[in-house]
Amino acid sequence: MNNKTRLFTILFSITLAILLVWPNIGERTIHVKFKESLSVEDQKLAAQELSKFLQKFYADKYSWEINDKPEIEVVLKGSFVQTAFLNELGRQNGVDSSRVTLEKMWVEENLMARPFKLGLDLQGGMNLVLEADFDKLKTQLERQYPQAYREDLQKRMEAETDSKKKASLETELKQIAETLNFSDARKKADTEGALEIIRSRIDKTGVSEPLIRLQGSDKVEISLPGVASPEQAKKVISSTARVEYRLGEKTGSNYSDKANEFFNEYIELDSDFKRQNFITELERKINLPPDLGIYVFQSKTSNSEKGSALKPVYFKVLENEVSLSGDSMSRNVYSNFDPETVPPQYTVEFELTSAGREKFAQLTTDNKGRELAILIDGMIRSHPRINEPITGGRARITGNFTQQESRDLALIIREGALPVPMKIVEERSVGPSLGQESIENGLTAILFGLLAIVTYMVLYYHAFGLIANLALVLNLLFMSALFALMDFTITLPGLAGVVLTLGMAVDANVIVYERIKEELKKGKKLITAISLGFENATRTILDSNLTTLIAAIILASKLGSGPIKGFGVTLFVGILSTLFTTLFINRSLIFALVIDMGIKKISIGWGKTDSSAVASQEAK
Repeated sequence: MNNKTRLFTILFSITLAILLVWPNIGERTIHVKFKESLSVEDQKLAAQELSKFLQKFYADKYSWEINDKPEIEVVLKGSFVQTAFLNELGRQNGVDSSRVTLEKMWVEENLMARPFKLGLDLQGGMNLVLEADFDKLKTQLERQYPQAYREDLQKRMEAETDSKKKASLETELKQIAETLNFSDARKKADTEGALEIIRSRIDKTGVSEPLIRLQGSDKVEISLPGVASPEQAKKVISSTARVEYRLGEKTGSNYSDKANEFFNEYIELDSDFKRQNFITELERKINLPPDLGIYVFQSKTSNSEKGSALKPVYFKVLENEVSLSGDSMSRNVYSNFDPETVPPQYTVEFELTSAGREKFAQLTTDNKGRELAILIDGMIRSHPRINEPITGGRARITGNFTQQESRDLALIIREGALPVPMKIVEERSVGPSLGQESIENGLTAILFGLLAIVTYMVLYYHAFGLIANLALVLNLLFMSALFALMDFTITLPGLAGVVLTLGMAVDANVIVYERIKEELKKGKKLITAISLGFENATRTILDSNLTTLIAAIILASKLGSGPIKGFGVTLFVGILSTLFTTLFINRSLIFALVIDMGIKKISIGWGKTDSSAVASQEAK
C-alpha cells in the first residue's frame, strides 16, 4: 500500500468515525406528546407545566417550543441526549411516556450509528438484583403435594389392577417428583421464566432502554435509567401478567376476515389510545355481536435495537367471556420434542390443576374444532385448535414450532404468576446530579490526562510530538466511534479504561521514537532511520500490547461482570485503536512529511538525536 492510499484510508476512517459519533455531538430533536385522553385545554396546560420544568432545570442544555399542529406537543433540541432524561420527561404530569420520542438522524438509519449508552453510575437511575427464593418455593410445593398425599398415590398405584388407571397414577407420581426436583436446569428455567414476566411488566411502564439480564442461574439484574423511586420499581416487578383463555369465533363465521381488511390502518396508528379507539369503531363497522370482540395476535420478532420485541401481526375475533383463567394451569408446563408426530416437531405440554381439569374437559368436549386463544394482558400469543376432548387434565399444543418458539410459549402459559418467588438482594439508586458529577469528573480526568501527555510529547519530541498528539486525538475519536457502533454501555470504570489507554498509546509512540533516535545516532539517513525505527518497534509494541489484550479479553468475557466487564471492553477497544493509530496513522503521517513533502529536517528531540544534527552526515 503506497502512502497516498494510506492517507486516503486515514481520511475515510476519520470521516466514518465522525459520522458514527455524530448522534452524540450533533443536535437532536425530542418530541413530547401528551395523553390523548386529556382535553385540548388540559394538554395545553400540561405543555406549559413542562415548559416551566424545563426552564427551571434544563434551560442551559436544551431549547424548546410548544407546537399545536397537527397536535399539541413540546419539541426540544439539544445534544448528548440520554435515556434518563427521556424517562424523566415521560414522568411529567400529562405526558404520555410511550410518546416521548427521540427523532432519528440520517446516520442512525443508514450507518448503524447510535447515541452513547451510559451506565447508571453516569446518568442516574436504579439497579436491583433479585434472587430466586427456591427454599420458599419448595415449602409451597410441599404443602401443595404433602408427603401423605404422595404416599397415598403410591399405594393406590401399586394396588390398582386396571392398566390405564395404573398408568395414570404412575404418571401423576412422576410429575409430582419432577415438580419437587430442584435441579440446576430447573432453577435456571424458572429464573428465566421470572425474567420474562419482569421484562413484560417493565416494558408496560414506558421506561426506555431497561437492562434486564440473568446473573448466574438464580439471579436477575434490573437496571432502570432515570428511575429513582424504589417503591415504584418494586411495585412494577412484583405485579404479574394476566393470562386468559378465550374461544375463537364459531366455525363458518368470517368476522376475523372482515376485521383484517382494516389491519394495515391499525398498525399505522402511533399510540395505544388511538388503536383502542380504532378497534372499538371497527367492531361497530363490521356489526360484531356484543358477545364477540376483536383482539390482536402478537408475535415475537427480532429487532436490532431492542432484541426480541412483540409485534402486531393480525386480528382475531374471540368470545369476550373468559373460558379459562391462568389459575387453572399448574406449574407443569414445558417444551417437548415429539418424534412420533408427522413430521416430528416441538410441542408444548401442560397440566391443569385439579380444579381446572373438569372445566377444561367440558370446554374441549363442547367446542371440538374451535380455536382456544391464549392471551397475555389482552393480547393473543397463541390460538391452537381443539382437535379432541381433553379429559385427562393434560394437553398438548402443536403448531410447527421451532425449539425456541415452543420454549417461549411454555413460558407464556406460566406467566400467570412468577415461577419462583423473587427477593431483592441488592439495591442501588444513583441520582441524576451525582451521575452528572461522575461524567464531569471522568471527562475532566481524560482532558487533564490528555493535556499532560500533549504537553510532554511536544516538549520532549518537538515536531514528532505534534504528530503523536494528532494520532492521540484520533485515537479517542476512533474509540468513541467503536463504542457507538457496538452499542456499548459506558460506565465510570470504562472512563478509567479510556484514561489508561491514553497512557498506553503514548507508550507505543515513545518506543517508536526512541528506536528512530537510535538509528539516527548511528548516522542513518532520516528516511532510513524512520523505516527501521517503525520496523524494530512494531514487534515490541505488539508483544507488550498482546499481554494486555489477553487480560482485557478475560475481563470482558463471562469471567468478568458489571464494572469489571466494562473496564475490560474499554481496554480491549483502546488497545486495538492504539495499534491502528500508532502503527498505521502515525507512520503514514510521518512518511507523508518526509517523502511526499520532501522534508529533510524534522525535530525529534533535544541534542544529538535531533535529525537536523545529522544533516551533514546525510550530505556525505
